[in-house]
Amino acid sequence: MKLHGYRRRDILRLLGTGCVITLCVVILHVMRPELLTHFERKVYDVLLSQTSQRPLSPVPVLIAIDDKSLTDLGQWPWPRHVLASLITRLHEAGADIVALDLILSARDRTSPLLVQEELRQETGFSIDLEGLPGNRLDHDRLLAEALAKMPTVLGYKLLFTPNHGKAPFCDVHPILSGQSMPAGFSPYTAETAVCPLTILNAAATNSGFINALPDSDGVIRRTPLIALHADEVLPSLILATVMTRGETAIGLGQDADGNFVQFGRKRTHIDAQGNVLLRYRGPSGTFTTYSATDILSGPLPNFQGRVAIVGPTASGLGDNHVTPVGRVFPGIEIHATLLDNLLQKDTLIRPSWAIGAEACAIVLAGLLSSLLMMSAGPLTCAAGLVVGATGVWSASLWLLNGPGYWISPLSTEIILMGNMALLSLIKYGMEERELRIRGKQLLQAQDATIMSLTALAETRDPETGGHIRRTREYVLVLARVLARKPKFKKYLDRDTIELLYKSAPLHDIGKVGIADNILLKPGSLTPEEFKEMQRHTILGAETLAEAERRSMEGSDRSFLGLAREIALSHHEKWDGSGYPQGLKEEAIPIGGRLMALADVYDALVTKRVYKNAMPHADACQIILAGRGSHFDPDVVDAFEETQHEFLAISNRYD
Repeated sequence: MKLHGYRRRDILRLLGTGCVITLCVVILHVMRPELLTHFERKVYDVLLSQTSQRPLSPVPVLIAIDDKSLTDLGQWPWPRHVLASLITRLHEAGADIVALDLILSARDRTSPLLVQEELRQETGFSIDLEGLPGNRLDHDRLLAEALAKMPTVLGYKLLFTPNHGKAPFCDVHPILSGQSMPAGFSPYTAETAVCPLTILNAAATNSGFINALPDSDGVIRRTPLIALHADEVLPSLILATVMTRGETAIGLGQDADGNFVQFGRKRTHIDAQGNVLLRYRGPSGTFTTYSATDILSGPLPNFQGRVAIVGPTASGLGDNHVTPVGRVFPGIEIHATLLDNLLQKDTLIRPSWAIGAEACAIVLAGLLSSLLMMSAGPLTCAAGLVVGATGVWSASLWLLNGPGYWISPLSTEIILMGNMALLSLIKYGMEERELRIRGKQLLQAQDATIMSLTALAETRDPETGGHIRRTREYVLVLARVLARKPKFKKYLDRDTIELLYKSAPLHDIGKVGIADNILLKPGSLTPEEFKEMQRHTILGAETLAEAERRSMEGSDRSFLGLAREIALSHHEKWDGSGYPQGLKEEAIPIGGRLMALADVYDALVTKRVYKNAMPHADACQIILAGRGSHFDPDVVDAFEETQHEFLAISNRYD
């Protein structure tokens, strides 16, 4: 159906439905229920996996406390002198900065001085430490000395539950303090923190929190860049690391894309909670990684100009996370990803105008898809849906891959598919209605054609016209009774009975081809004349067969096909003595068997030019006497049940 084929009401219905669907999707998109957000995240993960891989920054290098290191050096936590040796080795390798993705909040109980003190308190026994090098008496001090020799950044963990004043907040390194938050910023606010030892914190160059907060489905797609405590803005471990490289933080601000943190000349966009959307470079293992034990005991690689991130990757240390690019992704690799993104200035952005842009895309897609559904056929609509859905997806992928904007295609895809599905159903209903109307018109035209042919027959023989109308009613009565019997139920269904009723009037159409001197003869026919009269069955069948061929009706149960069968076989007899083919019993089509009885009954009870009408009771006796010889026994039984209806029909069309 094309646009010009619709009624005005139908056009308004389609357009109105499309607008309602579009409005519902826009409202759903703006309200952002959790289910929609969940699916948007999954779409984001798929799109992220389809983005082209960019070259890695050469700066990050990972020092893994892995299973191999635990095997060589013993269980975690290691004595602090081992960490001191590791940092010293990294310094010797030329690393610019060492960032520790570790929480060193308690004293090292393996320090000789601490062991001596604990034994004295618990057992009264004193260990003589004389002769032990001074720098090995306190492992924490030894680590502090190693931290102080080069730029280092320590990690701490923020806690967001109420502290009730039990522990003071540690002495960390804020990037801003004493300032109120600008409008649009509402970072995570910490109550307290698990902090490094004071001696270590004082020796380190900088510090930052190591919290990674997953989305509600447990996947880390973003990570906090800043957090808040009181009036202090705290940096993440990696932001503190970047600042340690010489990028002094300037402050917070807003532009057309939303909130940002600016440090040096770098501007990194964050959401209202301070999260930055990560552009993952690949699965776990993408960044250059060295085992800690290899750094301690093997030849040193050249780390000149690089930032070494030290942290656990061993399976038992619990620092593995789920990300869009892998279900087991060590925390130090998340830090490396953020460092890489910040240095290359290509973090992803969920811009402040994203929801508005998505809503506009929904409206545009809803309008265009509605117009397409109104004006095009099914193949064009399907092609339009494929092109539109592919275009929306490709545009979203291009924005994510290029400028780094995350604009969700999900709601736009929903409106395209929703309009296609619902408007297709409406169009189907409209077309079905049109088909019903056309079918009804066709049936009316068919009935008119039949009655026109009946009228034509009446012009030749007035008796034939009334005979045609009566016999169709007789056939209908008999067919309905037989349809209740199991023997006939399978092929006398509702549609077949209707076709029999419509085609029955054509059973004597062949009489149009019989000469008037025979057709209208008032007396008995001679054998030659009777033989010519018998030809009306063949003439009618041939005429209807040609009409059937030209109409291209392929079904064996077509209207013209049944009419042809009835015209040819309604003078056949059950015992095979009929004409023109001498068919016997069930070889005679059911329509012919029904019409045979109806035709004889009507001939008996109506007046003809050559005889008077016979009483109904006498006609019934003749019909019953012909059971099993002239007529199908089942048809005679049906007649016997419905004699009163036959009489009523005969009187009605007299």
